[in-house]
Parts: sequence; C-alpha cells; structure tokens
Amino acid sequence: MFQTPRSMPTALTQPTPTDNPDEPNPIRHILIGSPALVKRTIHQLHQAHYAETFRWTHPIEIPEGRVILTPNPGEVMGLLVKLVRLG
Repeated sequence: MFQTPRSMPTALTQPTPTDNPDEPNPIRHILIGSPALVKRTIHQLHQAHYAETFRWTHPIEIPEGRVILTPNPGEVMGLLVKLVRLG
C-alpha cells in the first residue's frame, strides 16, 4: 500500500509553491480511470512532450474509505508531480 510516515515529506506532500516566477513550482496530476485508459492517457501526454512515462507512479489501487474519491470498481489512479516555472 502507498504509505509513508507523517514526518517524512514526499513529492506529493511538498514542496510549497514560491512567489518567485523563476523558481519551479510543483503541479500535481491525478488520473483516475480504468487501467487501460490511465495507461493510454499517460502515453498520450508523453507523445505531447508533456511528461515522460517513467515520471508517473505505477497504477495504484484506490482504497475504500482512505481517499475521498468515488471510483468505479476496477479503476486505478496514476500520479505525477511536475515542476513548472511560472515565468
């Protein structure tokens, strides 16, 4: 299961955005859907030169009662944190 100790920051919980447009800021992407559709979308984003496929997590099962989402049975979740400069 996807868990980390509370005291240990991860790419999904940090860093905080800055006001400096030259500093990279994190944008978090979450894809939720059937495994085939999540995989296809990740590959389409790669083909659009937005994000390399290896930057995404492996598909993560959505645990019941752990995340406030309303997935359909059999759906998975893919996560990506990308650093983007605003300037």
